[in-house]
Amino acid sequence: MVEAGTHEKGDVFVSIEDGKREVIIKSKLERLYGEAIRDTVEELTRGIEAKIIVEDSGALDWVLRARLEAAIRKYRGEKI
Repeated sequence: MVEAGTHEKGDVFVSIEDGKREVIIKSKLERLYGEAIRDTVEELTRGIEAKIIVEDSGALDWVLRARLEAAIRKYRGEKI
């Protein structure tokens, strides 16, 4: 399992672990931004067969994208 981010306000915690493709999103603002968060996660993780967990604490889109990119690169074994 790889992780990126924190649970701090304004950040997002992302974990990726081996397994069947599954995307789990937990957000305090899911009613407002859940669809946008899911769209971003689906866009950036397309083709990755893994369990992806996103725990949002009010992160802006660019923060979500950065955390996802870091987690994906770690998952693929790339240096960050």
